[in-house]
Amino acid sequence: MIKDLLPKTSYERESLLKGFLLFFLTVEVLLGAVSLLIFRIETINLKNRIYLELKNFSYTFEGERFKIEVVPLKEGDKFYELFEEEKGLSILVPVPGTKKDALKIYYPSESYKRDLRGVALKTLGIFLASSFVSALLSLIFSLYSINPLRKALIMIEEVTRDIVHDLNTPLMSLMVNLKLIGKKYSGEEVKRSMAALNQIVSLQENLRPLLTKVELKLEEIDLKDTLLDVLENFKSLYPEIEVSVEAEKVKVKADRNAWRRIVENLISNAFKHNVRNGWVRVKLKGKTFLVENSSKPLKNPSKVFERYYRESQRGLGLGLSIVKKLSEEMGWKVEHSYKEGVFSIKVTLR
Repeated sequence: MIKDLLPKTSYERESLLKGFLLFFLTVEVLLGAVSLLIFRIETINLKNRIYLELKNFSYTFEGERFKIEVVPLKEGDKFYELFEEEKGLSILVPVPGTKKDALKIYYPSESYKRDLRGVALKTLGIFLASSFVSALLSLIFSLYSINPLRKALIMIEEVTRDIVHDLNTPLMSLMVNLKLIGKKYSGEEVKRSMAALNQIVSLQENLRPLLTKVELKLEEIDLKDTLLDVLENFKSLYPEIEVSVEAEKVKVKADRNAWRRIVENLISNAFKHNVRNGWVRVKLKGKTFLVENSSKPLKNPSKVFERYYRESQRGLGLGLSIVKKLSEEMGWKVEHSYKEGVFSIKVTLR
């Protein structure tokens, strides 16, 4: 039950954190103001209590809590009025038979400061207890508030699943008919149409890892052949972009389909999010697969691997999240960087 309430995606976690902080900090500001008011009221009550005790002491002079001394009267001094000074809290009491002197009864500053600390600790205790309740209520409120977002994400996944399923028949029909046309006509238009259709099929295949758990079939494969094949398809779709490739034969244990998904998404990202008359550099060497491209500055570099996040209106915001998911499932490390107009994705193979 509790596990179902916890956030499952980065979007839910971000929504939970922001909702929690917004509610909690708002309540904390209010609690801080109330606590300050309580402290001031309690301080006034403490002074009034000490004043009454000083006044009662002036009638009996019993006990050792208060100190007494004789002081000369000054102009403006008033009897039985509470004064606060370095020595502590005090009152003046008239001395029978003289108008020049008075008795000063005072509560020592050490004792008064100790009482103030007690008031402060009591107020702090109330504040901390209230803050705990506030944090608990904020968490409950935040968990409740992410439900609409969770329902929206579930709906998106259901719609995506239906689209992937419904695309099978028309895509298969297009593929068969294009192959038949290709046997009769071998023009450049047919080749470009087939390349575009392959891109659509690739997009459909890209969505599958996000909707179902990927069952990896690890085998020794040569990464270079798939890389060059994917590059040729994209070069025909983006003839204006300069492409340089440095690839050597690299054999590793990996899932063939997952590797193709990784390559297609990284290459596609490099071409689609390029600048006018830009370039793409691809390097496959040893345990490193590197894709670099000319690029505009990133708005939110930390979010490039998040599902549905897009730096521009192009694409669905799924490519790099698929790369990260598949790479991590095969034990590979994925890193990105941006510097002086160059965006790069580096995959470190296992």
